[in-house]
Amino acid sequence: MALRSRFVDDLLRVASASRSRTAVTLAAVSFAICHCIAMGTAAANAAVTADLDAEIPRQLIHFAAVVCRFALPLGFMVAGFTTHARAVRAGQRER
Repeated sequence: MALRSRFVDDLLRVASASRSRTAVTLAAVSFAICHCIAMGTAAANAAVTADLDAEIPRQLIHFAAVVCRFALPLGFMVAGFTTHARAVRAGQRER
């Protein structure tokens, strides 16, 4: 139980660092934006899909939003925590 508590404390400490907070905020905002775009471009009725000139770009935008809904937040989190880990290592080297 102590190991789990220490692990949670370490995660909270890392998440509260300014760089990590920025990464978490960017991840949440990018997820929300991509989610709204994906929901706004969801599949239409069969009667509406008769116009293929408008349907294909809508489907491409929907596909990109669905992929980016998870890829962008993951990228922001990895980049944020990588810079945080580098800063921690640099701080340990100075000691």
